[in-house]
Amino acid sequence: MPNKYEREIEEILRNMERTEPKASLGQKFGGRLRRKSDQRTNARKRTSLSFNFSRAAWLLIIACAAALIAGGYAFAQGQASLVTGIFAIVGVVSLILIVFFAFASRRYSAQSSRSGNVTPLRRNPLGGLATRWNLFLLKLRYRRRTDRDH
Repeated sequence: MPNKYEREIEEILRNMERTEPKASLGQKFGGRLRRKSDQRTNARKRTSLSFNFSRAAWLLIIACAAALIAGGYAFAQGQASLVTGIFAIVGVVSLILIVFFAFASRRYSAQSSRSGNVTPLRRNPLGGLATRWNLFLLKLRYRRRTDRDH
């Protein structure tokens, strides 16, 4: 059973990595055939680093940054001040917004997806971030495995 899921995940990752549209039969057999080495070099091209985080992830990043800045400033000054208080308030407000957006999006998505026997998933606010991290790890594992085989 786990092998079935692993194959499906590998297939999804392969489909995600494809950037070129599929060639039609006329192009495959009528046109010039590509060597395998060309395909390998295209598959190994690195993608640029992108910051496509969800709203909850950005708010968490802001909260952590505000807490680190406030703590560092308070440590450097030796005492708390107005600046550390402002950064602490920014961090707390962003954490409250994370919780608010999580419950608000869950309520609206549950109302709009009431078709048939569909049960809405109950996820935490950082579920999307955890999913992206797990897909990234799977992609790395898959690349290591394919590099080792070739």
